[in-house]
Amino acid sequence: MNDDVYVVGASWTDVAADTDLQLDELVFVSCSAAMKNAGIRRHQIGFSVTTSLDLYDARSISNALTAPAAAAYLGDEVRVEGDVSGSILLASANLISGASDFAIVVAIHVPEIGSVEESEIRRLDEHISSYTFDAHFDRPVGMTSAVTLGLHASAELDSGRADWRELARRSSEDITRGATRARGRRSAATEEDVTNSPLVAAPLTQLMLPASSAGVGALVLGAGVNGRRCPNPLARLTGWGSATSRNTSDSAWLSNPAAAATAASTRAYARAGIVDPANEVGSVEMTDLSPSVSAGLLSGLGLDSLPAESVNPSGGVRSNYPGIANGLLRLIEATDNLSTHSGGAAVVHAADDLCGLVNSTSNVLVLEAP
Repeated sequence: MNDDVYVVGASWTDVAADTDLQLDELVFVSCSAAMKNAGIRRHQIGFSVTTSLDLYDARSISNALTAPAAAAYLGDEVRVEGDVSGSILLASANLISGASDFAIVVAIHVPEIGSVEESEIRRLDEHISSYTFDAHFDRPVGMTSAVTLGLHASAELDSGRADWRELARRSSEDITRGATRARGRRSAATEEDVTNSPLVAAPLTQLMLPASSAGVGALVLGAGVNGRRCPNPLARLTGWGSATSRNTSDSAWLSNPAAAATAASTRAYARAGIVDPANEVGSVEMTDLSPSVSAGLLSGLGLDSLPAESVNPSGGVRSNYPGIANGLLRLIEATDNLSTHSGGAAVVHAADDLCGLVNSTSNVLVLEAP
């Protein structure tokens, strides 16, 4: 068994409205680029994990269409429905067990709605979100991911724990920072732009919520000496942890939405050997779905003393949020941060938003220079 896991290749493709590629072709292009980046061939991939969701893809067993393009033809392949960070954990476990030398993780979020406009993707996401609350025990009428975020923001503002201007400032800074990066989807925005954008889930406006987008990404992981032999390893995955937030019957989902991230980071830091995150971590890419959860998340991750420029250097989810493919994009951005932020590990926090803050699985990954 070898605990050394390396990120040896990665590729990200934003899906544009004018693309003439079919979904399996988009996956093939992304996987080919990631394997070329890693310096390996298709036959070296021993395990393939695809992240997709039939409800978004508008077809049953949707990964059957993309499996051959995801280096999974006549190979060991599984599909995960949820944020791709869970797929990364699964692929890492496969490598550590010694079952494979290389694994590829593919993330697909290209909703079949004939549009890649932010407003159209958000509308579908909210429609699907309303289906995902437990149908057997409680089905809250009108409850969606954005509604849970709005309820939390309202509670924070009413209690005085959050300030409206601070929410607008944080959103503006994230969006503006992301506008300078290659993968940002929104243009720079002022606090006034954020405040005056359309109201989505009171009190949250459109620019306070994630920048919903479509995208396809691929990540190649290598184990031990095989990973080290690759020509350009991007990072070493030294720690990971996972935890799930409370359901609707427990008010902790509203009062302490960062609890799952706190538990996941504790496990990730322990595995990575990080004792003092504030001094050993150089940057963090986190999935703060609303600016009202940002401060709590940073505190839960033990990183509230990081300078502002080291928190979501890419702009985070308010710059580009490709749904269940988000965790892979955050990881790719984190590998970029390793080379631009001197010293310290890079932390990735990813969480699914099918039910917003309810029953959300948080995964924390720790990356270090290879």
